[in-house]
Amino acid sequence: MRKTVLGTFGCVLVAVALFVSLPASGAGWTQPWESSVGQRQPDRPFSFAVYGDSRSMMYLPYKADQEAEARELMVDMFELVLPEKVSAAVVQKDVKLTYDPATKELVQMVMPFMTASEVSTLTFDKGWVTEASVEDVKLMPGVRHTMFRLQGGDWVAREMVKDVQGGRAKFILSTGDLVWWGKQGSKPSDNPYWTLVNEDVLKQLPPPDDQMRAAGLPGRVFPAVGNHEVWGDSDVEGLLSAFPYLKKFGVSDKQLIYKFDFNGARFIFLWTGKYDYRAPTAWGATRPTYEKQMKQLQQWLDEAKAAGTKKVFIAFHNPTFARSGMGAIPEAQNPHKTIAAYAKDLDIVVFNGHVHTTEIYDVDGVKYLLLGGGGAEQDPILPGRTHIKVPADYPPDLYWQGQSPKEDYNYVLVDVKPGQKTKFTLNRFRPWSAEPFGTVELYK
Repeated sequence: MRKTVLGTFGCVLVAVALFVSLPASGAGWTQPWESSVGQRQPDRPFSFAVYGDSRSMMYLPYKADQEAEARELMVDMFELVLPEKVSAAVVQKDVKLTYDPATKELVQMVMPFMTASEVSTLTFDKGWVTEASVEDVKLMPGVRHTMFRLQGGDWVAREMVKDVQGGRAKFILSTGDLVWWGKQGSKPSDNPYWTLVNEDVLKQLPPPDDQMRAAGLPGRVFPAVGNHEVWGDSDVEGLLSAFPYLKKFGVSDKQLIYKFDFNGARFIFLWTGKYDYRAPTAWGATRPTYEKQMKQLQQWLDEAKAAGTKKVFIAFHNPTFARSGMGAIPEAQNPHKTIAAYAKDLDIVVFNGHVHTTEIYDVDGVKYLLLGGGGAEQDPILPGRTHIKVPADYPPDLYWQGQSPKEDYNYVLVDVKPGQKTKFTLNRFRPWSAEPFGTVELYK
């Protein structure tokens, strides 16, 4: 799959806002669909895969005679936080496009990054980014830090598909940001990002097997909604076109949370909201609000307890805990206390994304997996983002264990067995390493 590059675009736009010295200037909720399968599914062993932030890179028309169209798309993106005239001026002055003189195709773009002195260089092939690096021309002139390689996300998508095709995993969970921009084109079928998700993942997977159909699961991929799915597509038309079966679980433009049960385990998907550059990890959801989601979460967890369910898996986009990049959800909106209150009765695992790195936590009996290595640019590896300020008693990251994060494209296989400890196997690709491919068992 064609994966993303350049930092989380909201962060890029924050930087541009700083660059031009500009100051920062409830939908309804319906009751979620309840499974028509009246009887509790038997507890059986099964496995599934999880990944996050696999969103494909912004696509630019790549012919030289399409430069005006490409720049117009860049202006549209910058307009998320900048006035139209300012956006146009920034794109005209500071975004440099280079075309191959022989093929007349776009091969490189240079643009501002997250601070006034940072510059990002992106290479292109047929309109898609293949690699990206960042240079701080003031602090480290001449030194480029590679934060994205197309082959990383391609490897993740290919290996996960193979695991489902071969029966190693029943289905796939995503923590959100499957696409770069929720809408581009007049309809979802014209959107290059959703087209790639469909071609490289969805079309490659087998239909649900008998066991899944008996549990009421009509698909092989179940996403939490990220901020990029609603970027330019507040009606989530693209999401529901790619995953029409989510409507069965009550997902709509007014409700972006759902749940299901499978083989004695409960799966819950929440929504942390669209991106706000002033609070990049805030839980700003309105469909439903944070308060309503916490009430619904408690109800779903109470149901699990009453039914004798022991294992619960919860997925939402913004991270509960993070030591790098943009950091974690602010304490006032952080759901940890609500979730941890059930840890004495339930074996709860939470999957997050948004911060494009991998971090693993075990806090108050709840396991938290920050899985941001699905293919997006890994800006937390850049200087100044590897270790952010956190309290002295902040939970330790069990993955990097104090070291600075590096490029690490990965996904996790989860093996669930009734009455036994859940097993987490992380399959990873580190293109910089002498041994680029590896497998790590987490929570040993």
